Amino acid sequence: MSPKPSKIKTVLIDDEDRALRRMKILLDHFPDVEVIAEISQSDLAVDEVKRLKPDLLLLDVEMPGKTGLEIADELRKSTTNTKVIFVTSHNHYAIQAIRKEAFDYLTKPVDIDDLKAALNRLKGTVQSNLTERELEIIRLIAQGKTSQEIAEIIHLSRHTVDTHRRKILEKTECKNSLELIGFAKRSGML
Repeated sequence: MSPKPSKIKTVLIDDEDRALRRMKILLDHFPDVEVIAEISQSDLAVDEVKRLKPDLLLLDVEMPGKTGLEIADELRKSTTNTKVIFVTSHNHYAIQAIRKEAFDYLTKPVDIDDLKAALNRLKGTVQSNLTERELEIIRLIAQGKTSQEIAEIIHLSRHTVDTHRRKILEKTECKNSLELIGFAKRSGML
C-alpha cells in the first residue's frame, strides 16, 4: 500500500478580507489542500512565506505596499520552492506573471473548475518533486519527441536530456515513457 500523500501547504495573500474568505471557502472543497496562513498585509508576506515554506502561494497582484509581482520576484530570488498562482481581477498582468515564473494565473472571481485544474497540476508536481525543467521535458515526451529533438528544442545536450529522463522516471516511479505519460495525465500535468 502506498503512503498517503501529504497535503499541499498553502498560504493566501490578498489585501481584501472578502477575497481571502472566498478563496478559503473554495479551497475547503479540496481536502488535499491545507491553508496554513492568510496574509492581508503585503509588507509581511515575503518574511512569512520564507518562514512557513508552503508548497503553494495564492497571491493577489494589486495590493498597497508591495505588489504580488514584487513579492513573487523576491521569493524567486530566495531559495524557496514555493509555487505561485496569481489570483487577480486583472488580465493585463499575465505576461509579467509568466516572467516571474508563475505556476498559474487565475482571474477573480475564481472559477472552481479553473482552481481544480491548477491544483491537480500542482499536486502532481509537488508530490513527485519535479522541477520546471522536468515538467517541460515530460510535456515534450508526451508530444512524441525523442531525446535528441528535446535537446535541440530546449538547448541542452542529448546526454543531459537522457539524465533528466532517468531522474523523472525515478521520481515518478514509472518504468517507461508510456507509463510516465499516463502518470502525467492522471496528475494533471498535461
